[in-house]
Amino acid sequence: MARPLRGIVHLRLTNLSLKTHGLCRPPRMGVADFEHMSPTSPPLLSTRRQVLTAGLLAACGSMAALELLGPGRAGASTLNTAATRVSVIGDSLTLGTLPYQADALSGAGWARSTIDAHGSRGIRTKVKSDKNTGLTAVDGIRSTSGDSVLWVVALGTNDAGLYPKAKQPDIIRLMMDHIGSSHRVLWVNIYLPAKPVRHQSWNAALQTVADERPDEMFIFDWATLATENPHWLANDQIHCSGKGYAQRSAAIALATRNIVPTGPAPAEQRSPAGPPL
Repeated sequence: MARPLRGIVHLRLTNLSLKTHGLCRPPRMGVADFEHMSPTSPPLLSTRRQVLTAGLLAACGSMAALELLGPGRAGASTLNTAATRVSVIGDSLTLGTLPYQADALSGAGWARSTIDAHGSRGIRTKVKSDKNTGLTAVDGIRSTSGDSVLWVVALGTNDAGLYPKAKQPDIIRLMMDHIGSSHRVLWVNIYLPAKPVRHQSWNAALQTVADERPDEMFIFDWATLATENPHWLANDQIHCSGKGYAQRSAAIALATRNIVPTGPAPAEQRSPAGPPL
């Protein structure tokens, strides 16, 4: 089987049609565990373009023009068994996707998803109302819902202003080590156009760590999508409009299926930490 896509997952999506619900302000916190219907799962696919196209149709129910940036990087995961669940950890940007993300993941073929998000969350930091940092959110999901082969991490917008440039790769490594090397991680990079130095430093740190772990860590290039689709963004140019959160959810869901294979749940696949993956 071909090696998985390394480095940045680049997407350009146009004419993507989704229903939005006028979301203006996300809640401060959210933890949700979703069971999805298995008949929505697309068939096992082997190439990057196939995975993304099938996921787009399943998640959105409409055609979209899709251009892949970064030529010659097709391939399915080296994992030998299909994963059936995905876990997502994030900050306020992930909170905004809660009305859409679970359905988008279901459309991409995931049987179950768990999402834990809170405003102002960082990898090692949190506000008083948040039970978890990014690190302890991993523990919380594992204790209540079990482990996942694939983890989506959408943290960094808050961390980028807390740590000096030289320290940022170490903070990212801390999160990666906590999830564990036997997993796949899709890390969503950040978009801070009003703070370009901070934006560039954090995303460069993500790339540094991804280069060290080519079969473990993959970067979802939100920065490029946000740059090319400014109408998805709210007035602060960090958070999204309702339509933007729907588009972000769909794009992340598409990217997950390029990291692990699609298919029915294996008869026996259990994690030491909990129920079947």
